Amino acid sequence: MNSSTLNPSHLAYAAHWLAGIFLMALLSLPVLAWAHSNDYLATVKGAHGGMVRMAEMYHFELAVKNGEARVWVTDHGDVAQPTKGARATLRLIDGNSTVSVNLKPTASNELAAKDARIKTGKGTKMVLTVTMQGESPLQTRFSLDEK
Repeated sequence: MNSSTLNPSHLAYAAHWLAGIFLMALLSLPVLAWAHSNDYLATVKGAHGGMVRMAEMYHFELAVKNGEARVWVTDHGDVAQPTKGARATLRLIDGNSTVSVNLKPTASNELAAKDARIKTGKGTKMVLTVTMQGESPLQTRFSLDEK
C-alpha cells in the first residue's frame, strides 16, 4: 500500500475530531447569545437594578422611582454606549392616566429625567423612545406587571 493513499478510517477519525471541535465551540457560546430576546431580558435585573430591554443593537436598562427615571444604554455585549446628543421620551401609562417626560444625557451612557409626575404602580406600562445621535428612533416597552 502506498503511504500517500488516504485510508477511509483516517478520514472518519478526522471527521469525528472536527465535529467534536465544532460542538465544543458551539457549546462555549454564552447563554445570552442563545436566549437574547426581550422575553428573556424581562427576567433579568440590570446592572443598576432596573428592567432591561433591547431594540436593534442596543440594550436599555430603565430604573424608575421617586419622581426620577434613568436609562443606561449598552450594546449586546454590555459595553456602555455614549448618549451624547441622544434624545429620549418615556411615556408612563397607568390606567387612564398618561404622562410623557423627556430624558436628557447626564453621564457617558445615561439618560435621565426628574419630574414629580413620574409615578409607577402595579400595572404601569412604559414606552421608551430613544434616538441616538445620527440614528433613527428606537422604541421598547416595559411593564410593572412582569416579574
